[in-house]
Amino acid sequence: MPLRRRDLFGFGGGLGVAAGVSAATKWLTGTQPETPALTDSADCATPGGTGPYGDRFMPPDEITAGYLDARHTPPPRRETRNALSVTWPIIETSLEVARGQRLNTWAYNGTVPGPVLRATVGDEIRIQVDNRTSRPHNLHFHGSHAVNADGLERIAPGLSRDYVFTAGPFGLHPYHCHVPPYAWHIGRGMYGAFIVDPPQPRPAAHEFVLVLGGFDTDGDGVNDVYAWNGIAGYYARYPLKVPVGERVRLYLVNMVELDAMAGFHLHAQTFDLYRSGTSLTPHEHTDIVTFGPAERAIVEFTLPQRGRYMFHPHQSRMTERGAMGFIVAV
Repeated sequence: MPLRRRDLFGFGGGLGVAAGVSAATKWLTGTQPETPALTDSADCATPGGTGPYGDRFMPPDEITAGYLDARHTPPPRRETRNALSVTWPIIETSLEVARGQRLNTWAYNGTVPGPVLRATVGDEIRIQVDNRTSRPHNLHFHGSHAVNADGLERIAPGLSRDYVFTAGPFGLHPYHCHVPPYAWHIGRGMYGAFIVDPPQPRPAAHEFVLVLGGFDTDGDGVNDVYAWNGIAGYYARYPLKVPVGERVRLYLVNMVELDAMAGFHLHAQTFDLYRSGTSLTPHEHTDIVTFGPAERAIVEFTLPQRGRYMFHPHQSRMTERGAMGFIVAV
């Protein structure tokens, strides 16, 4: 029987809010095998090994090195100042978020997370969103813009909407679907990162985007898998690679729903922290940053010697369920 709107919000048939959201989530979720007990930390793999905490939270076998390049490599800074116009379809698809863990998703332009958008402060942005799914969705950007461009109106199935706004302030801003229940839409992949560059470019660096997501694969309201850029364990098997001694810049976004906080910790090195990226002066020099939902930061560092530098949230459950990775200095 199809889900009704009143079922989702607990207005009929004795179905409460939590039960309604759970039922909606199960509608999107395929049958999953039971989650086995985690193995101990002795299973922590080297790159190319079997898995950070056992095989279960590694990428599917068909996922190969370079698979996430388009998701973690931001577009270059826009040197030509003119309007940025893109078209994004929203599609229904299926994503194997970890080995043996598959769920149905909604995806901006077909990927989870959605495309990395990049502009310079003051650029005019025009995004045409085509809803090719069977449910209403929309597109909401964080940052500063005219209120009539806030993206709260729903796009019905089969329809399109144009979003037009001016990029600003400079920094790092998430975007996501804002149709309730929010945790359901965001937890099914409807989010991404928007980089707004300052008028004068930041120093040259090797740049990567890391967006942390959580996935409730069995529909019980608790995340079972955590992943940077949509595939659990990917950066444990296929580390990011950078030259020794050269500046690295990470654009970090927390888009985990159902958990109160997440974080990023870099092993064996410290970094300059720019909270939300809205300052050109570091707010702090540290080795860890903690985020609430939709919080973000830009971090910069150099790796002084060859080797593998681990990164992960300092919430151990997230690390053990897919969110541990490495940066290799070569």
